[in-house]
Amino acid sequence: MFTKIFTYIRAVLIVGFLTGAALLAVEVYFVVTNSNRPDFFPEGESQDMSSGLFSAYIHDDNPDYNKMKAKGSVLCDFDLDGDLDLYYGYANSYYFENLGDVFKDMTTDYGIDNSGCRGVLAGDLDNNGYQDILKWRYMSEYTPYHDCNDFENEADCNEDEDCIWDDDNCENNSDPVSLPHVGLMNDGNNLFLPFEFLPSDELKFLHSLGLIDADLDGDLDLLAIQEDNDNQFILYLNNGIDSNGTPQFEQAYTYYREYGDISASRIIAIADYDNDGDQDVYVGRKFGYNWFFENQTLTGAPGDVVYNSTPEPFFIEKAVELGIADPDVDPIGSMGYGAAWGDYDNDQDFDLYLANTGVNRLYRNDDNIFTNVADVQNLESDIHSNGLSWGDYNNDGLLDIWTSNYRNPDDVFINLGNGEWDTTSSPQFLSATQDVISGDINGDGWLDVFAAGLKMNNGPPGAKFTSLLYKNVTTDSSFSGNHWLKLKLEGSKSNITNEGWSTQSNRSAIGARVVLHLADQDIMREIIGGKGHGNMEPLQLHFGMNTYMSAQGMTIYWPSRDTETNQRKVTYIDGPIEADVAYTFVEDLGFVGRKGDLNDDLVVDVLDIIISVNFVLGGDTPDLEILWAADMNFDNILNILDVVRLVNFVLA
Repeated sequence: MFTKIFTYIRAVLIVGFLTGAALLAVEVYFVVTNSNRPDFFPEGESQDMSSGLFSAYIHDDNPDYNKMKAKGSVLCDFDLDGDLDLYYGYANSYYFENLGDVFKDMTTDYGIDNSGCRGVLAGDLDNNGYQDILKWRYMSEYTPYHDCNDFENEADCNEDEDCIWDDDNCENNSDPVSLPHVGLMNDGNNLFLPFEFLPSDELKFLHSLGLIDADLDGDLDLLAIQEDNDNQFILYLNNGIDSNGTPQFEQAYTYYREYGDISASRIIAIADYDNDGDQDVYVGRKFGYNWFFENQTLTGAPGDVVYNSTPEPFFIEKAVELGIADPDVDPIGSMGYGAAWGDYDNDQDFDLYLANTGVNRLYRNDDNIFTNVADVQNLESDIHSNGLSWGDYNNDGLLDIWTSNYRNPDDVFINLGNGEWDTTSSPQFLSATQDVISGDINGDGWLDVFAAGLKMNNGPPGAKFTSLLYKNVTTDSSFSGNHWLKLKLEGSKSNITNEGWSTQSNRSAIGARVVLHLADQDIMREIIGGKGHGNMEPLQLHFGMNTYMSAQGMTIYWPSRDTETNQRKVTYIDGPIEADVAYTFVEDLGFVGRKGDLNDDLVVDVLDIIISVNFVLGGDTPDLEILWAADMNFDNILNILDVVRLVNFVLA
């Protein structure tokens, strides 16, 4: 709750009102860090410009707010320095490097493609150790855009994003052009090479993408949904890199809507809902039924699965069978505008939250039997929900929900357990929010939030914003004693082979699941490559640990195959595992330090270069952990190329 006076709270704690302190433990405090509204209008909620992003305050004298408009966004450690960088876009795209406690726009300095987009993902498409970027076209002759300037009042709008569309660019609709779907191959040291990952005449109505190792061969494949046309769900398999360094994708599965069906696919939500080792896909749709696709690459009970190298069909659609089609939210069918999977009750299976234009749903999963509990748990949210994020914002070990609303302030539901949720942490800022992602941007162990948004036309009275960055200042406000753990996984696959179920996971470890074992509960997280309209949660997993200062152990379920059991590879790490630490764990190796830090002094500098040179010239083979740190091109060989890259890394 932003309106709390922090100094008063601290005073209450100091004089010893311990009961009051206990009550504060459920409250979460966020501050907007990219608005210069006080420069124009000093009254209102607390906010500042400390993040380094452009100002999101919509005002005639503030030209920066147009640069903050976004439909797609991702927080990812692109430069391997240990913190989360930000890439987002709409009319243009921007790359903000994280400098530890502030972002800096480096789009022009690094020569990174700044073409606009309707969504963005990050994942290592070529398994070279660096996360690449995929974004899809901002505007084209194929996409039906509306003349937003015709909307003079709210009654003229349809109840969808037409009401909030970007009227600053409507003049472009009169002279549309065909634009490609652009990818940026990350070659390290801030070098991003643009390429066209699909022809400009393919996926004419592309609305969202996801990254998934669908066939478990150790590389990342593409899931695509279209908001129009008959083929609205498509899987493209990764066939490797051509001579120009461009990934090649081949269509392997298509699901067609029925003839005459007017429905449109809007959003995706990916997770291994049945715990068999391959990820499944939920598709939220506008009108008609939502879809759910169960992956048939692995079939059978968890731990006793059969691998199907060429499943026929690749997916089975089961939304109606599972009770998650949600056709009744509107008289003419589903109105899904956001969806994500999260284990909110810590029972080791994924529950599904669905954001609707209407009432929202929380489908609780009990052994793959789904029951909507949003009504009884007061989670139906605003009637204009447009996206959501699961995140443990108070680090108590329970997943909370942030729902983005494109007409009213967002809703934040803090999970109190036993089906009870606290709403007093909800912000009061008006933004045409498209979706939200949660990540620790300043390394303090508390999840912050980036809310991608456009410009709201009409809407409730009050100051309005585009994309907002919320800093989580809970520890500053309530002296919370809760702890946390962050984990980045890295798969060991260094090439693309397409030879069946791989014994090594894709470098991004998308599809891997981690269970953190505390004294009284287990907490599950999964690495997921995309959600909603075209946003993506960080690849780094975040665990709130309540008051525990260590975990008893950790179990990692990789998407790769164990050669001895012919089942999913499982790694168990015995505890105690210390809390309040950000870890990196490499498949078949273990915990490692920072890339490039050969002497483990937490700094990458000239001393590391000297050590690397000595190993290369001396011909000695270093320990595996040092080899990993020195192997800057991830080819498992230490040579002069790694030295050159390390020099550039230090200079960059």
